[in-house]
Amino acid sequence: MGCHFRTFGWHEVSTSQHALVIERACWQGEPVVTVVAETRAQAEDALQHIDVEREELPAVVSMEIALDVDTPVIHPELGDNLCFTRTLDVGNVDEVFATADVVAEATFGFGRHTGVTLEPRCQIADYNPGDCRLTVYHSQQAPHNMMQDLYCRQFGLSESDVHVICKDVGGSFGIKVHAYPDDFATVGLAMMLERPVKFVADRLESFTSDIHARKHRIKGRIAANKAGDILAFEIDDLTAIGPYSMFPRTSAIEGNQVVNLVGGPYKHQNYRAHLNVVFQNKTPTCQYRGVGHPIACAVTEGLIDLAAQKLQMDPLEFRKRNVIPDDAYPYLGISGIRLEVLSHEQCLRTIEKMMDYSALRKEQAELRKQGIYRGISFATLIELTNPSPAFYGVGGARIASQDGAIVRMDPSGVGFGISWCW
Repeated sequence: MGCHFRTFGWHEVSTSQHALVIERACWQGEPVVTVVAETRAQAEDALQHIDVEREELPAVVSMEIALDVDTPVIHPELGDNLCFTRTLDVGNVDEVFATADVVAEATFGFGRHTGVTLEPRCQIADYNPGDCRLTVYHSQQAPHNMMQDLYCRQFGLSESDVHVICKDVGGSFGIKVHAYPDDFATVGLAMMLERPVKFVADRLESFTSDIHARKHRIKGRIAANKAGDILAFEIDDLTAIGPYSMFPRTSAIEGNQVVNLVGGPYKHQNYRAHLNVVFQNKTPTCQYRGVGHPIACAVTEGLIDLAAQKLQMDPLEFRKRNVIPDDAYPYLGISGIRLEVLSHEQCLRTIEKMMDYSALRKEQAELRKQGIYRGISFATLIELTNPSPAFYGVGGARIASQDGAIVRMDPSGVGFGISWCW
């Protein structure tokens, strides 16, 4: 998979990624060799006869020191371990924080995790050398608007000769939206052997090879005045993505979404965010359920609660005072994201009534006298929709925002078939 380098008002780099390791493995679990056999058991037995000579290299495991001059560089050709950086500075952040009545700050840590799908990743590749046609049965989340295109580009095939079929998929949530090395190794082997080849990851292989997500350390602060108005947000986000920016959707998008969304539902006019995405010798991270939204929401709402506490103001009232009004849309968010038809005011009013907020607060106070501590909190959320080429095109994924369907009726008018087009 080719090296990609894109500039879209930001700076991102990554090295070439391959179906199998060439000379140097960069993380525990990166595919080194493949064995093809009639059964999986035979292939596993054959592995016992393969001896891989290894030379241990210094590893970068801590993202906090990944950019230090004394830290080994994972890809010497890049010069350092920085994959992506972005700074956003809107308004007069320094002046606002210097004169604010209240400033609250905290450091938020988010640990790596991965999804565990009911059905592991799998595919069957069938190449017909007679007419140069490739059929891939895939447990994938983006079969037509991504994998078909990638197979064509990587193997020099035309779109009309590549057919990707996805039937029932046992779970994904982003785990199966990426192009993994074994996807291309399976197709390559099918073309070399001129017969169908199947790959099914077992659970251990999934744990070591499926993308991880959400490893962040975010230093954040918020400024407000005595009246309860939010004046500014500032964050510094350090995140690690493994040794590559995952082809082709890029791993930098998660951190970039955090920058776009922190403080998003609130009507402040001063915002500074800095993001560093660094390489490390661990399983690659990339886009997983929500892509940056949960992290941005957690940081925003954590700072909101801290500011309300310092102001000795009810946290719900603080939110109601500061959310973007429902009649303000369309609205340009502080990060430049265009927002349409949101209803945070209505949502907060509705949840306050549904939960009987005043009664819960009274109960909370009474229980606290008994040594029982029960928390109540809120979270307001903006979810970005239909991102299409504006996000995915950065890494080279040719994903459009249009889709459609074709309906076919048989001559009796009874049966029909539907095929989706992207």
